[in-house]
Amino acid sequence: MRAYSDDLRSRIIAAIERGEESWRQIARRFVVSLSCVILLVQRYRKTGSIQPRPHGGGKQPALGPEQLEKLRDLVGKRPDATLEELRQALGASCSLMTIARALKKLGITRKKKVLHAAERDTPKSKRKRAAFRREMKDYSPESLVFVDEASANTAMTRLYGRAPVGERVEGAVPNYWETVTLICGMRLSGVTAPMVIHGAVDKPTFETYAEDVLAPTLHRGDVVVWDNLSPHKAAAAVKAIRRVGAEVIPLPPVSPDMDPIEEMFSKVKGALRSAGARTTDAVIEAIGSTLKNVSTQDILGWFKSRASYAMRT
Repeated sequence: MRAYSDDLRSRIIAAIERGEESWRQIARRFVVSLSCVILLVQRYRKTGSIQPRPHGGGKQPALGPEQLEKLRDLVGKRPDATLEELRQALGASCSLMTIARALKKLGITRKKKVLHAAERDTPKSKRKRAAFRREMKDYSPESLVFVDEASANTAMTRLYGRAPVGERVEGAVPNYWETVTLICGMRLSGVTAPMVIHGAVDKPTFETYAEDVLAPTLHRGDVVVWDNLSPHKAAAAVKAIRRVGAEVIPLPPVSPDMDPIEEMFSKVKGALRSAGARTTDAVIEAIGSTLKNVSTQDILGWFKSRASYAMRT
């Protein structure tokens, strides 16, 4: 605790020496504790000084600077280690709470892992991802059209809620549900060519989408980017894109982190969980409403996050 000022200490001693009030009354007048007044008077009468005693230094921290840096390195090498595992690796004789407080002091918090396919880390995949980045630098971000699918069903609901400690958050969903699939494009200027179908996407369905829905929205020089899903490789779908003067560039394998439309689908699914639609018509209506609320500012942020390879500074 910070020491009281010399001025306040001097005024307390002066009031004591005048003897006009009791020590308790003086403590109330100066808004300090009675024990503070007693200790101050004792020190003044013993040493003639009103200065506070030097700080004793207090208890030494359980983990010193070197151990804190070692802890930071341990977390960097193994971010999913438990507090007990970190304590053992650190070789410190302290409580788990001490480790938790040290992590907080270092600004390290516990959070959910962002997982990706292990195949993405192979040398072959890394070469393909690097080649894709180099190729995309030749195109303007305005020409890019990202296309993908996302499924939804009539049992979607919010997954989190609040309740008193020790109580569960109950919820109900249908035991049987119906599934629909949104096929959609996204470019910097907005959402484009959305279509919702019942069930999953197969090759004929995607060919129809590419020919009748997507291709009419494209312009010469556009670049359609989609993943390596089997229906996307349909020759008729690729030909429909090329007929209008656009081209198709597939994403590298297992690379959803390079596809900004994934962020839009995350927003759509969040809205569907909030809507809790229980019929396919209600789900489709909720999808349409959410797509209308996707702003160009949203899309710009998603491009910067997942398609930075195409953004020109």
